Amino acid sequence: MGKFRRERRVLARVRRAAWRLEQAERERDWALAAARGEKVSVRKVAEAAGLSPTRVHQLTKDANLDTLDAGLGQLRTAGWPAPEDPDGSDDEELSGRADIAERLHNEVGWLRQCAEWLDHLEARPYPPAANLRPEADFPDICIVPVRLPRVAAILRRIAFDIDELARARRVEDLQAAQVADDPRAERRRRLAEPDLNYAEYCDRTKTPWRSTRQGNLAWTAYQAERRRRGETDEAPYTAYNPFRQGRP
Repeated sequence: MGKFRRERRVLARVRRAAWRLEQAERERDWALAAARGEKVSVRKVAEAAGLSPTRVHQLTKDANLDTLDAGLGQLRTAGWPAPEDPDGSDDEELSGRADIAERLHNEVGWLRQCAEWLDHLEARPYPPAANLRPEADFPDICIVPVRLPRVAAILRRIAFDIDELARARRVEDLQAAQVADDPRAERRRRLAEPDLNYAEYCDRTKTPWRSTRQGNLAWTAYQAERRRRGETDEAPYTAYNPFRQGRP
């Protein structure tokens, strides 16, 4: 009986894997057909899919997007992650991911990004760069170098979030892994970037601030840096300044 039960569980695992492979192939065919519908070249589509151009042409030659869309609707009902919107951005879509499966899919993307950064740090003499601001802020950007301490901090953040996702039934139950309402703040959290501290900023930039006049200039520069990072929308010269108010 023990052998029979073990065999039944193993076969169930095989059937589940076969079903997932079938659905993944269905989504792949949909993505290939959609890319060809957007007039993307067969060579670029084949390179992204890891297939030969001939195979891509075979899969997309007689593809019917309406039929494939109907099949995708069934996958979404079953909890399969939804495809990304080509007109949107990762930061915009993150706030709409209401399923645990979709949040886990997003974290997998961050793990792949960390792996790419580690490969870059190993192979090249200069660090890769990351933008602290979401894509929707373009052309406003805030580029920071990605070194090993940041990658380690991001991996720890992913571990904490996945641990909470594994224990939660609904996204509404999350606390630490809950997506922030402000996409800029959420982007910084995802990149393990703490909000800028005035004293830390002065120490790092060696900005003098002991006197009232120096403090006034330092605080204005600090607010300008916060605005560049997307922490505030206030102009640095109109924002509250404790030195200007005589309360350093």
